Amino acid sequence: MIITCPSCSTRYPVEASSFAPAGRKVRCAKCGQSWHQAPPADLDAAPSTVESAVEAPPAAPPAAPAFTAAATRKKIFGEKPTTGPVADGSPPADKPASDDDDVVFADAPVAVSRTADIGNRFRAQVRRAASMRRGKALNAAGWAALALFVGGTLMGGYQWRADIASVWPATTHVYAAVGAPVNLRGLEFRNVGYERQEEQGLPVLAVTGEVVNVSGKAIALPRLRVGLRDGDQKELYHWTFALGQPELPADEAASFMTRLSSPPVEARDIEIRFVREEEDAAAPDAAAPDAE
Repeated sequence: MIITCPSCSTRYPVEASSFAPAGRKVRCAKCGQSWHQAPPADLDAAPSTVESAVEAPPAAPPAAPAFTAAATRKKIFGEKPTTGPVADGSPPADKPASDDDDVVFADAPVAVSRTADIGNRFRAQVRRAASMRRGKALNAAGWAALALFVGGTLMGGYQWRADIASVWPATTHVYAAVGAPVNLRGLEFRNVGYERQEEQGLPVLAVTGEVVNVSGKAIALPRLRVGLRDGDQKELYHWTFALGQPELPADEAASFMTRLSSPPVEARDIEIRFVREEEDAAAPDAAAPDAE
């Protein structure tokens, strides 16, 4: 009969007659795994043969030396352990088999055919290749999901930048740094220009332009502030003025013109912007009587 190790699947040819009816404990010589091996199903036929053999008169035992020493060696499968050396020449008594017997296989494992070995290696290669393909596919899917997430986040951040900046005003600096400034006020200056004129022998600075509503809804128009600066960008003088209408409908523009008599001769640059809430919006318009 052939039994197989449940741990490493090594197969061993053994003698079925060496099993007791209750089976016995065996150990694999390759991996050291121990287990209880049941006897073959046809082992019950063995006792009748033994009984018929016992009926014959026993033959005279062969001559034996006066003292036989038991060799010290490893048990092999099917061998019953001896009780020790005997002095009368009679064979040693067998120790009753039990489940505690730990029998080591001495027979060589059943050789696997070359065809089966090639088939096993081929299947292992196929499983390894399939595992590598699955790993690459999961890796590619992960990178694709990350790219979609990052791309969607950037696109949403650009498309709704005005809403984001209105909730988080500090992001306006980030959008301006990447070339996508955000106009939280919803108003833009267009066609701004200035011209030096002379009226009654006095120099006059005229500033013109228009304010456009780009918010898509009507907006109250704030006051405008004009500042004059020198070559070092130091402000020399400024004034404020109001537009001719309090509110500007969506997608419409309001033109303006303001003039300053006798501007500073050191003025080299001009700045125009809306008056901030924290600034004093009550500045008189007397400095710019011709504002309109």
